[in-house]
Amino acid sequence: MKNVITRKRVGLCLLLLAFSSVWADQGEGHDDGAGAAEHEHGQEESAGEANGHGDDLTLTEAQRRMLGLQVITLQPAASATRSLRLPAEITSNLYRTWEVPVRVDSQVLSRSATLGQHLEKGDPVATLFSAEMATLQAELRAVSDEWRRVRSLGRATVGNQRYLDVQGRYQDLKARGRGYGLADADLADIEKGKGDAGVYTLRAPDAGLVLSDAFQQGQWLAAGSPLITLVDEAELWAEAALPPQPGLRVDTGTPARVRVGETLVDGEVILSGHRLDPVTRTMEVRIRVPNENHLLHPGMFADVELVLPLSDNALVVPEEALTRGGDGDWQVFVEEKPGIYEAREVSPGQALEGARVVEGLPAGTRIVTRGAFFLASEQAKSGFDVHAH
Repeated sequence: MKNVITRKRVGLCLLLLAFSSVWADQGEGHDDGAGAAEHEHGQEESAGEANGHGDDLTLTEAQRRMLGLQVITLQPAASATRSLRLPAEITSNLYRTWEVPVRVDSQVLSRSATLGQHLEKGDPVATLFSAEMATLQAELRAVSDEWRRVRSLGRATVGNQRYLDVQGRYQDLKARGRGYGLADADLADIEKGKGDAGVYTLRAPDAGLVLSDAFQQGQWLAAGSPLITLVDEAELWAEAALPPQPGLRVDTGTPARVRVGETLVDGEVILSGHRLDPVTRTMEVRIRVPNENHLLHPGMFADVELVLPLSDNALVVPEEALTRGGDGDWQVFVEEKPGIYEAREVSPGQALEGARVVEGLPAGTRIVTRGAFFLASEQAKSGFDVHAH
């Protein structure tokens, strides 16, 4: 009986050992499979980094040729400029504008100038009557006759005191006549006895266009009342408002382009304010605008484009070189070496014509221009093998 039990126990032990051996074999087989899978995955990650799935993106020479990839070297912009556009209004050139007023209480007898008429220097504006002018004319005729006699006799004959006295009164009356607005030719006619008493003519002080008139025939005007405003439209101004930006400077002599509708005129800045207007909170910029063909007129609205220089160390990149990274920040692709490219974040600055000033990169950096969008697309795929294309 004991022998039977012993044989059963031995058989059971042999069976358990057999199962243990099988489980051990299965466990070893499972570990080998996991290790192989991990090894294979590691190889794929290494291949992915080499093909562009790490921090760098890699393109073969054939792919670069297919994309027409272009790379430039960043250098400080030499004589680079940027444009600043501002709304403006065409105004009269105040340095070439004249107010023609009545200098002595007078009545308008007739007008010679009309609104919009172009006058030459010395052209009549209006004919007027003044009692004060009649007094001046009478005194000037008498004194001018006396002065001619004294001058013909000479200082030695009439005496020095009388000579100087008559000369002084004559010169004083002529100065009063000029102050009343009389031209030298008109004073000469008075001395000759020409013209009606109290009647005189006001004339244009220079060539220009009658921009405004404020009188009627028969009207009585007090001394200082304006008759006409005369402006030389061969040169006008464009008044623009400059927004207050720290560091924004517009020097006199800065080139400017003035556009009114389809008309385009080149001018230059002749004044740049340094104080803010208390109402508009802007600074005045004045541009001299040539207007030889009289295409422009005061009161027109315009757009002004100022050409401003950039700082000497500014780095400028084409707009096509800028892309957005995964976090939405601006970036460019830097060529580490031919075929290997790395995204670098930059800070965009002033916008130029098809380009932009950037900060965050040293001079001498080689960046991708044409083809940057493709690299950004591959970057966004996060694991897509660019060599598969």
